[in-house]
Amino acid sequence: MFSVNIVASILRRSRLLRRVCTGAFSVGATVALTASPASANILGDMAGALAPAVSAGSSDFGLQDLLKRLFPDSGGTTGKTRCTSVIQIGDSTSVAADNASMLAGAANTASAQYKRVGATSVTVDAVSGRAVVGGPSPDAEHAVASRLAAGARGCWVIAMGVNDSGAISSGSSVTADQRIARIMTQLSGQPVLWPTVMSSNPAKPAFNAAAMNTFNDALRRAAGRYSNLAVYDWAGAAKPNLYAGDGIHYTAAGTTERNKRFADALAASYPSGAVGATPTAAWIR
Repeated sequence: MFSVNIVASILRRSRLLRRVCTGAFSVGATVALTASPASANILGDMAGALAPAVSAGSSDFGLQDLLKRLFPDSGGTTGKTRCTSVIQIGDSTSVAADNASMLAGAANTASAQYKRVGATSVTVDAVSGRAVVGGPSPDAEHAVASRLAAGARGCWVIAMGVNDSGAISSGSSVTADQRIARIMTQLSGQPVLWPTVMSSNPAKPAFNAAAMNTFNDALRRAAGRYSNLAVYDWAGAAKPNLYAGDGIHYTAAGTTERNKRFADALAASYPSGAVGATPTAAWIR
């Protein structure tokens, strides 16, 4: 066992450790670099993994605990989630997610995929142009609030960030951290999966990869602040051939793949048999 405070301090301050960790965790670094620029920093992963223990005031944190949070092993899971009720809040990239007529059949919809891993009730609330704040009404902040007021409880998939990235890169005064907080503060005590965002050579520069990664970096920080948040690295899984011509939205095949991966990530984050709102890991690849 070792002191969390000492290790966290080292992670923050030691330039030498940055070089050592890159070599010592070469496998993890390779996986991260392959996944996406947002997940390439192994020290960021380590700091995120340690943050919940630090905030909880734990004086001792086992090496196995750290490794489990850094490199979750989903190979031994049942592939099922404990989430019986799933609410996905999304923007235009989710509009087709639950529409069988826009996909190659009902089996490819978000509802079917979440039910494949164990959900019994699925709601997809998606509005074209939606951001967490601003944009078409209701924005994600108010969509979540309305559903909570109506009694919605369960596991939340927040498929948001694309329009937020564009707004921030265009000069919005509401930062990515603040946008994430407006959702997470409402969902305290409920399991949340928030996928990272990405684009592929979009025609609109405001939505380029750099803008997306600014939001993804904020998600990384948030994973260390909120004990009920799992971040799924969709940005690392989304291949260029999954995007439509505008480089922002997805083809039918892309939406199908996204639905499947979101469901699998939910099962890996909140597997069957687990209790509470804490995910198996803060960062899911």
